[in-house]
Amino acid sequence: MIEIPNNPKVIVTPDEIEQAKIFVRRIFKNEKGGPFEMTTGQAIIFVLITKRKYPRLHIETHTRYGKSEIISIAVLTRRVHYAGKTSIVAGNKDKAGIIMKYAIGHIFDHPLLQSAFVLEKGENEENIRRYRNKDRINFKIEGGTLGEIFISTAANAMGFGAEEVIEDESALIPDTDHALVMRMIESQKDENGNQIEGFLCKVGNPWESEHFSKSYKDPNYYKVVIDYVQGIKEGRVTPAHIDEMRKQPFFDVLYECRFPKQGTVDEKGWIPLLTRDQVINALVKESTGFGINKIGCDVAGGGRNFSVIVQRHTNMAQVALKNQDPDTMNFAEAIINKKTAEGIWPEDISIDKVGVGKGAYDILNRNKETAGVYGINGADKPTTPQDEGRFINLRAELFWKAREWILGGGKLLEEGDFETSEWLELAKIKYKTKLEGTKGKMQIMPKDLMLKEGLQSPDIADGLSMTFRTLDVVHLDKEEQEIAEQQQGGGINPFDPFR
Repeated sequence: MIEIPNNPKVIVTPDEIEQAKIFVRRIFKNEKGGPFEMTTGQAIIFVLITKRKYPRLHIETHTRYGKSEIISIAVLTRRVHYAGKTSIVAGNKDKAGIIMKYAIGHIFDHPLLQSAFVLEKGENEENIRRYRNKDRINFKIEGGTLGEIFISTAANAMGFGAEEVIEDESALIPDTDHALVMRMIESQKDENGNQIEGFLCKVGNPWESEHFSKSYKDPNYYKVVIDYVQGIKEGRVTPAHIDEMRKQPFFDVLYECRFPKQGTVDEKGWIPLLTRDQVINALVKESTGFGINKIGCDVAGGGRNFSVIVQRHTNMAQVALKNQDPDTMNFAEAIINKKTAEGIWPEDISIDKVGVGKGAYDILNRNKETAGVYGINGADKPTTPQDEGRFINLRAELFWKAREWILGGGKLLEEGDFETSEWLELAKIKYKTKLEGTKGKMQIMPKDLMLKEGLQSPDIADGLSMTFRTLDVVHLDKEEQEIAEQQQGGGINPFDPFR
């Protein structure tokens, strides 16, 4: 596990770890019906929760570590053996329900658990086993008392109380809702009548949020942080998978268990897509484009906004047009003229088709020269099922691809002063993770929120992002194709942007 400064020294002994592994192996089953085998890190989490060795826990693990299932069997173990309530809280009901579904599934692993489970009137055990859709489960404890597990959304935590609270995907819960969760934690008395502090376990990936960051730094919280290095040692993830995921967004958060770099996150958790230095480092005074030839067209919405055409080649991008002409017909004609002059393929032309942009988009599609251009609606779904799992909408996907292109060596042509370059709009684009369904997805700050923060519409940045709507495919005529094949036969790729 990662060493954490100022972490309270609560000891989980080797004997406790081994005893936990033996207990879980004997009582619980894996998905194939065999004994449930915990790794050392999982056993530590199990011990900390079941023995309540510390009243405040902060747990981070790399994604796919299996923390939700381990927490479910730890909570189930406590509620079968000790009276009281455990609340599983998350940003939405679906997320809160993940740990609960695991817990319900494990009720039927052993007669001890099954005999303690309380069936409500009209309930059918087979349906519960199959669908696992209960919001609340109870267990009969010796002496006639009950152990209870229930789920709640953080926003609706007021009015509920529990001695033990598991806050899942804690960093994705807004600070205001987390304050409601804190109010639901109840103290209790031990067998000698002494008051015991209520228990809170905050679990999640280290997305930047004020309350999650504070608990990480707070010496009153015992921290468990398990990154991919330990995950590989424990066999929870493979080196090949890690190599693949390094190329994806949020590797530092999801696998290295690191908060985004200090100074890059605002007080509301928004992170700049690119830093100012990263944009300036991409600027060049001179560059000759080769390879692909795409244009992204952002239509002015009035006011201080501009209509912009951004042209991107394999190696560089430039602003080909920027004006405040309110006539969309003129803007459409400028696109048609550029397409004709440079032989740009219609599928390499992308244009905003929402609001004022729809007029220009319709004009282009009625023109035989430009029929087939891509209309961009940022609220649409991402382009592939894989990207749907990563991004909340098309706008987020396109901006992230623009970021990857720049960080991968793509250059931005700027003939003026770098310190005042219009390309610095890119440093004003911000992103964060939004909880949708059962996972976090990357989103770009909406334009209306940007305006509230005093940021004007990022016309040039929008234009650049639109050029990533389609794959970067070089279209060659017959003569060019023959030349390319000859050069490639000699070991030269004429369209390698960084050779």
